[in-house]
Amino acid sequence: MAARSRHAKPKSRASKAGSLAAAAVALGGVAAAFVLLQGGGPANAGASRPASASGAVSRGSALADNLVATAIHRASATTQARAAARRARAAAERRRAAARAARERQATPTPAPTSSSPPSGTDAAHSALGICIRNSEEGGSYAWGPGNGGGAYQFLLGTWERYGGAASEYGVAGPAYQDQIFDNAIAAGGASNWTAYDGC
Repeated sequence: MAARSRHAKPKSRASKAGSLAAAAVALGGVAAAFVLLQGGGPANAGASRPASASGAVSRGSALADNLVATAIHRASATTQARAAARRARAAAERRRAAARAARERQATPTPAPTSSSPPSGTDAAHSALGICIRNSEEGGSYAWGPGNGGGAYQFLLGTWERYGGAASEYGVAGPAYQDQIFDNAIAAGGASNWTAYDGC
């Protein structure tokens, strides 16, 4: 068996030390990259950084910037989607409310007046306008008859019914009922049914 060289042991220690040093340098590089990615930044790295470390820092910073930008875009898209959903729900609720209101308007009947209780309104019949129209139409008479089909105000049947007159009362209603239908017509803005013709 050949004898071992005297220098074999120191060589073995030197090679072990070199391996440890290489591992320490690699570990230091990983730690530096980690620090830079976590926000250490180039300003903290020092001016004497080697060129290869600078390249790693640039790549790490770009990666961090891309990750931040992606997170911002995702958060923005989520916020916009939620806002659009809220707007859509509000618009649908407005449409439902409008449809309910329309159904309620259609379902509410307008009560027809009876001869015992004519509809209420203002006292336009006893105003200067009412007196003028009655005098112009029939000389102040409330009578119905063959030559006076529309009573004191010469109502047409359609006009009579439009302003609340019962069809059964047309041609037979007394003065109070005729005055009430006239009051309703004036209150509803129907004065032009007479003023355009009677000069009142």
